[in-house]
Amino acid sequence: MTLHRGGWVSRGLACTVLAAIGVWAVGCSSDSTGSNAQLATTYGAAVALGSGSARAYQVTENGTPTEVGVALSEAALDGLPSAPQMGGYEYVLQLPTGNMTQYQTVGLNWNPTGHPPSTVYTLPHFDVHFYMIASAERGAIDPSDPAFAAKAAALPAAGYQASGYVADPPANVIPHMGLHWTDSNAGEFHNQPFTRTFIYGSWDGRFVFLEPMITRAYLLTHPDEVVPLGSPVQHAINGYYPAGYRVSWNAAAAEYRIALANLSK
Repeated sequence: MTLHRGGWVSRGLACTVLAAIGVWAVGCSSDSTGSNAQLATTYGAAVALGSGSARAYQVTENGTPTEVGVALSEAALDGLPSAPQMGGYEYVLQLPTGNMTQYQTVGLNWNPTGHPPSTVYTLPHFDVHFYMIASAERGAIDPSDPAFAAKAAALPAAGYQASGYVADPPANVIPHMGLHWTDSNAGEFHNQPFTRTFIYGSWDGRFVFLEPMITRAYLLTHPDEVVPLGSPVQHAINGYYPAGYRVSWNAAAAEYRIALANLSK
């Protein structure tokens, strides 16, 4: 997103005010797909991360959501926790007021030493979970539930699964997250180093989160890409689903962005 500079003084002042309250609107950015497109980016509350901060955001075009993601300030990649911790360090980000998608909250996990499998994901990286269930339902994904094992083993029907994705063994389900599905065609499973990948997460017979995973080292290269995704044929939870995921450096805003991009119903 490139900030337009110059123009009328009143326009610049308006953009400054909008930025102060965490809102970008048409005329304040160059995120545009046409002369009539009205784009707006709104942010949720910032949370301290490393030496900087992280916040969730939503992009709308003509009032329709086209992207949801997290924005990490430039300093957020410095001063991060370095001690190993099971499950990583979690930062819960609230989506902005006016969120129109089915995504209810974002769990940003920093993994300083990575996580299993040991030959694949043991690099410092971020897991970004876009949850489509309420916090209370997520909290109920707990081994204290007598039906925990049965719900973990209840996989979504084939028509809801993305091609090439394979579920972890149900015994590996992560409490308060769900069962992770990895892309068997991803480069990290074919003699390429892990830089970024995409995960689906299920619980009790339906997919409940979408998860880009990005290494810190890759973010520091200032990437600018939208990686295409193969979509499941059906969705158990109605809403907006991505055609790809974004990994980018926004120079104007001085922030890294990890997002579900090109949303559509």
